[in-house]
Amino acid sequence: MKLQRIVCGVFLVLCGVVTFAQAPAAAGDPKTPVFWSAAQMKQIDANLAPRVSSQTNMAGARLLASASEIYRNGPSQSEIHEKDADFIFVREGEGAIVVGGKMIGGKPERPDEIRGDSIEGGTRYPVAAGDTLYIPVNTPHQFFVEKGKHWVITIVKITPKP
Repeated sequence: MKLQRIVCGVFLVLCGVVTFAQAPAAAGDPKTPVFWSAAQMKQIDANLAPRVSSQTNMAGARLLASASEIYRNGPSQSEIHEKDADFIFVREGEGAIVVGGKMIGGKPERPDEIRGDSIEGGTRYPVAAGDTLYIPVNTPHQFFVEKGKHWVITIVKITPKP
């Protein structure tokens, strides 16, 4: 009985260590590998769909400090990131991303991020599942998803190298 308790205790401690090692660090990205299976990603996506905000047309989940999963079913505000670039992987669905041009109505929303009403000019990139897009630092961009459609994207924030 005593041996069984010891074995059970060691097992629980090891499970905690493995779980902690796979969880993202609060202040930054983890120092150890993290793996998400296709089934886990589909479950994350399924959990996001019912949480979409009617004000922002999106729901998001943080995968790492530098990466998020986004479910979107309508347009976004325009945005500029002053220190980070966006590396975007379209995993499901379709829409468009306007990149470049001039932000209209921009105001600081949080440190190093500006949000606006729209973009004047820019290049419109139609995107669909399997597409990838890089948006450089300090570049206006805005997301568009037609009514009745959605997309799921993974966004990785990158600090550009000079």
